[in-house]
Amino acid sequence: MQNLKVVAVASSEETRSALYGQLQELGFIDFEGVLLELSDTAHQCQKVNPDVIIVDMTGRELDAGLFMQTIGMNPEHPCTLFALHNKLDHQTIVDAVQSGAKEFIQYPDETEKLEQALRKYLSMINRGSVSFESKEKGRLITVFSAKGGSGCSTVAVNVAHELRKSTQAPVVLFDLDQVFSNTAVMLNLTPNYSVGDLADTSTADIDENLLKQILVEHPSGFKVVVGSKNVLDDHEMISQELLEHTVDYLVDNHAYVVVDLPTHVLDPYHQYMIERSDEILVVSALDVPGLSRTRQYLDLARQYLDMAKLKLVLNRWTRKAAFGMSNESLEAQFNYPIYARLVNDWDLCVEASSLGSVASEVKPNSDLAKGLKELAEQVGGLTEEEMESDEKESSGLLGKLFKKKGSSTHVVRETELG
Repeated sequence: MQNLKVVAVASSEETRSALYGQLQELGFIDFEGVLLELSDTAHQCQKVNPDVIIVDMTGRELDAGLFMQTIGMNPEHPCTLFALHNKLDHQTIVDAVQSGAKEFIQYPDETEKLEQALRKYLSMINRGSVSFESKEKGRLITVFSAKGGSGCSTVAVNVAHELRKSTQAPVVLFDLDQVFSNTAVMLNLTPNYSVGDLADTSTADIDENLLKQILVEHPSGFKVVVGSKNVLDDHEMISQELLEHTVDYLVDNHAYVVVDLPTHVLDPYHQYMIERSDEILVVSALDVPGLSRTRQYLDLARQYLDMAKLKLVLNRWTRKAAFGMSNESLEAQFNYPIYARLVNDWDLCVEASSLGSVASEVKPNSDLAKGLKELAEQVGGLTEEEMESDEKESSGLLGKLFKKKGSSTHVVRETELG
């Protein structure tokens, strides 16, 4: 675990004193001091090559913005910029973001948020979620089912949660059902805005501050965008241009974007999301109509998609329901490999939804919770080292319960199928 090397520049002696006192107490950073002059900070950065530069923009917005842009364009000393300001207003945030800031904090009103942001960033570095050499966009994972009732939303919600839990990186769940949105109810959230609220807005008026308002945070840490707050919301469907703008923002600002697509709807939204996604989880239950619809969808997908990114997930698997249906026979019917099987635990899913929670929070030692965790880690592209690191950070009894064995009985991967 490396420490975070930090340099700060304040706009006044009062802020300098506050920053110095706060940063000096943080044992997880290598603190290189707080300066007052931007030019002195530039020289200090050349000497110590910090991971994070904290810039107080208060009262000198233009100069601080130019300073951040100059620092951000230096390929020899890549770093991340945090912007501070004593006011929280739209234009200030826009100026900070356009200058290259990755975090904006109202200081000193939100003193504790600076520590939280630094801890989060350090966690991302130590897990490999941040690369200074190439700032990649977030990974886009779409979850879809060709038939209603297959558990598509349940899989999407739990995958988002497990990715957040395993990586501590920014994760957002994007529910794109603009009529019958499920995620807010499943997670017991009360969002102020939905994607539908943007429908009447011109893309020219869409900015980061506005898009932040449609995000609501679940207690476990991942964020959610709902398609609609209520089936009676009087909104038009958002345009594809607006959808693209929203997705651009989400993948630029989150390590993982998990999209819950409306079930069995093949519309322009579906086509756009499927084509853009890095990974596609096609969820199917084991009932005959569900399997039939899934096979039809796979046949259609072969004509238009890069099938390498499509992962077939059998949900609610039980030995009774799968009687006479081996992996080999199912794969022969689908003419496609099975990526994962998730065991049926209907009572757990109902209990989790009733509590506004997820499987691993309600019953962490269940086969379903373990299977969803492994599925999230696989589709999220986590390496074996990252998975092992996540296990080592689990402590006590739960850490022992989650220790991996040689091969999983909860998720069946392509490589395990013969």
